[in-house]
Amino acid sequence: SVKFIIRRKYADILWNIARFQKEMQVTKEFHSVSLWQIKNEMVSPRSKNDKVDPSLMAKLFEAIIYGKPYPGFLLSTMVQRMKTDSGSDAVTPTGARIRTGVIKAWINRNDPKEELSVGLDRGNRSQAYLCGRLFAVLEKLQQEASNNSLNRTIKDAYFASASSKPALVFPKLVRLAQNHLNKVKYPVFYNKLMGEIIDGLNGEFPETLFLKEQGKFIVGYYQQYQSFFE
Repeated sequence: SVKFIIRRKYADILWNIARFQKEMQVTKEFHSVSLWQIKNEMVSPRSKNDKVDPSLMAKLFEAIIYGKPYPGFLLSTMVQRMKTDSGSDAVTPTGARIRTGVIKAWINRNDPKEELSVGLDRGNRSQAYLCGRLFAVLEKLQQEASNNSLNRTIKDAYFASASSKPALVFPKLVRLAQNHLNKVKYPVFYNKLMGEIIDGLNGEFPETLFLKEQGKFIVGYYQQYQSFFE
């Protein structure tokens, strides 16, 4: 059977595929992303029965080929997966990168006013993006203070709530961080970085982050955390 009939110049199709691949990048090192990888990341790693509706993947395929806006389900699904699976060892580094890339691509294409960069953007003043960056700093500080010996970090306990209700969670996390600063080798580095991010938040955390802002939070978190290894 014929599933798609595409009437478009071949060069235009290649250009749109290249655009899709460019949008999916979240670090300066290029990684191509396939549709089957995206499909795999749309289901829980703990589930053996979850399946992705083929019609949803068809809509994604058409968005890529024709350069159209990405379907709404894509953002909601990936944000939910990142929040729900945040403490799961089954989410591989590649899986986290692909999920974050999908979120970044959706925001940039579907909202022309937004522009999330490839790699950490220290000039991004989005409150949601800054909250994500701060969460990554606090998690790395906790890990270093414990010599990476913890079975559970703040990501396991607070990632979902911090990405939805920052004002409810971050004051507690920042207080906890003061104890961790006394146990790390370079406290000035973390203290300065935390201060710069909090200054960008104008001294207060957002009460609520809605879906797209939660996506920015996730991108900010991922890019900040990856920057520690560059």
